[in-house]
Amino acid sequence: MMDGGDRFSRMINGMIRVLVAAAVLYLWLQSIFSTSFMGWVDKEDGTLQARTLNIADNPWKHLLLLAVITALLVWYGRSRISAASSQGSGDMGAVRPGRRTARAAGSIALLGIAAAAFWIMTTQFAPGSDPSKVCAVASQWLQGDFSAFEEGNYLFCYPFQSGIVLFYYWLSLLFGNGNYVAMQFVNLLVLSLIYYLLYQIFRRFWKQDDRVLLFAYLALVLWVPLMFYVTYLYGILPGMACSLGAAYLAVCYLEKRKWWYMLPAALLMGVATVLKMNCLIYLIAISCFLIYDAVSLICRSHGKNRQWIVSLVFVAVMGLGVYSCNQGTNAYVEHLSGCEMPEGEVMLSWVVMGLQEAPNAPGNYNGYNGNVFFDNGFDTELATQQSVTDLKKILKSMIKHPVDRGISFFARKTAYQWNDPTFIAMERMEGRQSAITLPSWVKSLIDGKGCVILSVILNMVQTVILTGMLFYLFFTRRSENLYELLGAVVFLGGFLFHMVWESSPSYTIPYFVLLIPYAVKGFAEYGSRAGRAYEWLVHIPWKEKKQDIKTRIYGKNIPVISAAAVIVVLALLFMQTNLFHRTIALNDGEDALRQFYQLPEEEIEE
Repeated sequence: MMDGGDRFSRMINGMIRVLVAAAVLYLWLQSIFSTSFMGWVDKEDGTLQARTLNIADNPWKHLLLLAVITALLVWYGRSRISAASSQGSGDMGAVRPGRRTARAAGSIALLGIAAAAFWIMTTQFAPGSDPSKVCAVASQWLQGDFSAFEEGNYLFCYPFQSGIVLFYYWLSLLFGNGNYVAMQFVNLLVLSLIYYLLYQIFRRFWKQDDRVLLFAYLALVLWVPLMFYVTYLYGILPGMACSLGAAYLAVCYLEKRKWWYMLPAALLMGVATVLKMNCLIYLIAISCFLIYDAVSLICRSHGKNRQWIVSLVFVAVMGLGVYSCNQGTNAYVEHLSGCEMPEGEVMLSWVVMGLQEAPNAPGNYNGYNGNVFFDNGFDTELATQQSVTDLKKILKSMIKHPVDRGISFFARKTAYQWNDPTFIAMERMEGRQSAITLPSWVKSLIDGKGCVILSVILNMVQTVILTGMLFYLFFTRRSENLYELLGAVVFLGGFLFHMVWESSPSYTIPYFVLLIPYAVKGFAEYGSRAGRAYEWLVHIPWKEKKQDIKTRIYGKNIPVISAAAVIVVLALLFMQTNLFHRTIALNDGEDALRQFYQLPEEEIEE
């Protein structure tokens, strides 16, 4: 399946892995040296302002955890070998692996559904923040009120939100106006579909690794930040599910070479972009792999295999699907409302805003896009010109002051988006009204001591996920199946896109979750090598070890070892610089530490 072992494939494979590894390594360094969270700072008028803060982390704790995991992997590998030796090969009464895997996967799926359903029923939150605006407009539509399209109102400024408003309008027709709990159960079904699609996508790549797939499925379900978003009615989960559906169909096409997969893929990709515009990142990633597939087929067959044409047609059909779905949605909304679809705020203004400071965090919403639209009389052309001018000023300032206004800004923005172990899932629930009285343990989990404990645990888990991803990129670097990097490329696209776009961990969480299956696979590869290293240390005579060491050191690995030594020395020197503390070991001081652990001031002073 999908053989890509030629020179062109190796070049693309190496390029992707290096770029993804650079992004993941940076996130890994931030994860072990600092932790981000939403705290509070004092304003000049004496009031409090929500603000992302950073506290120093202890890298030795993270490294100790990785050492413990290494020991467990070695023990697990040796116990499996012992069990296989004692059983022999004649277990006729055993359940077939395929059936056993299916049963285990079903049990894991039920676990995820039960946990999310329990959380919905225990909280019964009404929408807050941006979701409340979307649901409010959908409620207005039910009453025949389409004033949101009037000048200066919500859909006049954000017409691209018409798709998600329409989605919740239809759900309101089905379940009743204001029945937010029912809508959250729709999110639950969508979340279960996300888990299932991820399992199925990676199953196409790692068919022989049933245990890896099951552990990946379980890890997805147990990583609770995404599950908490089941109460967040903003199109993030439905958009991700549709995007993954399109990706799954594209993978099926690459495996089976059936052209008709492109039709449902185009429809799902179109619906995904209607629900959430940044799902275009999936479209770009899938298109890149299909274009690579076409070029690879041409190179390998010297143009004789016409399958490359189908791959390019797949790209075109998906693009047409996105265009048709968006145009069709706009036409339907215009028919429903009797209002002409406005142009809305210019997209470039979101980039300008993403490169500015904001009250909550670098690159977060600060009202720039709305202000530039309003100040120019809602004239799109004038707003675009103003955005271009402001963008040039920002870039000029960053170039003139690369550390203070460039590198430091992007480091803090990256920390805000990727280094909060909860991905602000708890902050998205804090302060929201509930239809019931919340249990004390739920309140504690959202903004009390329970939240502290969960954040500490998830902080360690985040390091484990990033470490596993690095292991995967390194240990599977010779894999000939380039297509299994599809999820990694989607992550890379999300990482780069939100470097310049409006920042929020709620926007980046759909990309981080894609790393989890790779992380499980990476630890599986690492565990097998750690097991062999243990056997070498324990059971190989010293003379043979000595010869192995000589062969490895005095052989072709000298350049690699020398380069690694130089990198370690440079890293140690870099850790002593101010730039290290402004980009990786971010620390906002004792007050931030007190807020994170919810400690009284005297405990910090001690």
